[in-house]
Amino acid sequence: MKKRLIAFTTMAALTAFGVYAQDAEDPFADAVETRHGLMLQMASDLGTLGGMAKGEAAYDKTAATKAAANVAAIASVISMAQFPAGSENGKSADSYALADVWAKQDDFLAKVADLNNAAAAMQTAAATDADAIKASMAQLGGACSACHKAYRQPES
Repeated sequence: MKKRLIAFTTMAALTAFGVYAQDAEDPFADAVETRHGLMLQMASDLGTLGGMAKGEAAYDKTAATKAAANVAAIASVISMAQFPAGSENGKSADSYALADVWAKQDDFLAKVADLNNAAAAMQTAAATDADAIKASMAQLGGACSACHKAYRQPES
């Protein structure tokens, strides 16, 4: 019993040290992971709305309003808090954020505001019909694209 306790304690300590060492190597890992999670969820919800806009999926008011609400909620939390200085591509593992996020912070935040406006418009459209979603998708897609073109390293 005592040997098992020692073995368990040793494994727990090594595991904790490994996690600590990983964080010490990249102090921005959590921020980057949070950004990725937010963007993946937004992409999933945009896929739901896009399918309805393209006629690939039948309009479903409940699903559309839920997806649009999720997009708006995610847009509302995007701020410099998810982009701490030093978490850019090349300095933080798995980061696609370009250094211009910080160099041109006012423009970056203006693009985030555009995303919030487009997400709010999509919420109204999603409660209407597929044609309204289709019309609103251009504004929302444009807001996403404008930010990604300026501030995101393309995946290779």
